[in-house]
Amino acid sequence: MLRLMELLAYRTGSLLNVSALSKELGLERGTVNKYLSILERLFLIRQLPAWHRNQAKRLIKSPKLHLVDTGLAAALGRRSFDQWLTEAERFGALLETHVVEQLMAQASWVEPELRFSHYRDKDQVEVDLIIERGQALWGVEVKRSATVQAKDAAGLARLADQAGEQFQGGMLVYTGRHCVKLDVPGCFAVPISMLWGE
Repeated sequence: MLRLMELLAYRTGSLLNVSALSKELGLERGTVNKYLSILERLFLIRQLPAWHRNQAKRLIKSPKLHLVDTGLAAALGRRSFDQWLTEAERFGALLETHVVEQLMAQASWVEPELRFSHYRDKDQVEVDLIIERGQALWGVEVKRSATVQAKDAAGLARLADQAGEQFQGGMLVYTGRHCVKLDVPGCFAVPISMLWGE
């Protein structure tokens, strides 16, 4: 179980691949699924389902895995603060997990009927978190960068196209300091500090 948690810490913010975990651990797929179920019931991990509509045939249907406690994920993944600049990809996934978990926790205080998922298609275009209320939906993308480029909104643009009139807008959470309007209607780049009302 500890080895599984260590592997999951390295994979937080990634698509869940039970077969790969099973092979790496040398365990039956059913056993790994049982362990994942236990970890989920203990609120140590979360499987974020894939968003899809029937007509959207080019979407990936695998859930995304997140360790609920990013401090635990950092410790199990042997990540330290001084690696922030040198291990950008690993810290990007950790930051994504942190933002997703914070938004989901805050939403549960206000609107218990929200549904959450992620978007990814076969072109590897993705949105880290989709928030739905009824038929309306919003997208959230997380970037470790302190600056925003036009390409950073590609996932939100693709989601807006897929969802049509149901797309209400979105945000790109980043480590910069200013709110910036994006080229996608209703979407803004928002500093991560605003998650806590700063």
